[in-house]
Amino acid sequence: MVRPFDGSLRDAEGLLAVEKATFNESPYTAQQVQAMLSGDAQRAWLATGEGRVVGFVVAFLTRGLRGSCWEIDLLAVHPECTRRGLATRLIRAASSHGGQVADRARGVVSTENPGSARAFERAGFRPSGQCELVVFRPEDGMPRPWHALGVKIRKARDAKDMEECAREAGWPPSNAGPSGSEDWGSWTLLVAELRGKFAGFAELSEVQTLLYRGMWIESLFASRRVVRIALAHDALTYAVAAGMEEIGMMVPVADHSLRVALKEIGFRSLGRFDWYEALLPLGSETLPDTGTGHPGGNCV
Repeated sequence: MVRPFDGSLRDAEGLLAVEKATFNESPYTAQQVQAMLSGDAQRAWLATGEGRVVGFVVAFLTRGLRGSCWEIDLLAVHPECTRRGLATRLIRAASSHGGQVADRARGVVSTENPGSARAFERAGFRPSGQCELVVFRPEDGMPRPWHALGVKIRKARDAKDMEECAREAGWPPSNAGPSGSEDWGSWTLLVAELRGKFAGFAELSEVQTLLYRGMWIESLFASRRVVRIALAHDALTYAVAAGMEEIGMMVPVADHSLRVALKEIGFRSLGRFDWYEALLPLGSETLPDTGTGHPGGNCV
C-alpha cells in the first residue's frame, strides 16, 4: 500500500527506520522529521506492508527562471522489500500530487544505482543529461576572501532583471521566475556586472531535506571565468551567512570549465548523476516492472 504521510510520530519513526536501513545519513530525530513533513515545504508518501513502513519518497516544489519544478528528492525502499515495484509506485504517487502545483518533475539518480534509474523510467521519467555533483560544506573551512577587479555581484531587483537573465541564457522570458519579490521565498537570483554591464547570474534555492539544510546553485551563467568564480564565491558567502550546512550544484558534465572553477574555490565531487525528468501529469501507463535491482537511493 502507498499512501501520504499522515503527520503522526509513528509514521515519522517508520520513515526514519527505512532511512537508517538505506542511506543512514539523516541527523534528525523522529520528532524533527515529523515537524518537517507536517508543513507545506515538503511532502512524503509511504509504502507500508505487514504493519510497518517499508519505503518512502519525499518531494518539494522549487521555483526559478524556468518556472516551477516538482523535485523528487529522496527515495528509499527497505532492503528486505525490494523487487516489488514499490519505488515506481512511490514516484507516481508523489508525481500525482506534483501535477497540481507544477508542469514538470525531476529527480537525480547516481550512475551507480541502476535500480533507481529503472524505477524512474517505469514511472514515466526519461533521462535528460548527466551531471557531476559538487558540494561545499562550511564545516570544512571557508575559502579565502576573494575579489575580482571590476566585477560586482548584487541581488536581482525586479522582473526586468529576471527577464534579462533568462534572455541571456536563451530561456523564454515568459517563464522568468516568480511574478514579484513577495513570491521569491527561498529562491534568490544573483546578478553579476562587469564594469557596469550585465555579465552573468546565479540562481540559488534554499532547501530543507531529511539529510541537511542547504543551498543549491540551480544555475550559473557567465561567459567569463572570472565572473563565474565571483558568482560562485558570492553564493558561498550568501549561503554561509544564512546558516546553511551544505552548498551544492549539479554541474553538467559537458561544462568542464565550471566544474574546474568550483573545485578551485573548495567544492568537492560526490560523483556523477543522471537527471530524470517528466512532464506532469504523468501518463496512465508505466513500463513493465522487471523486479530487479535496488530501487532506493536518489537525492538532490
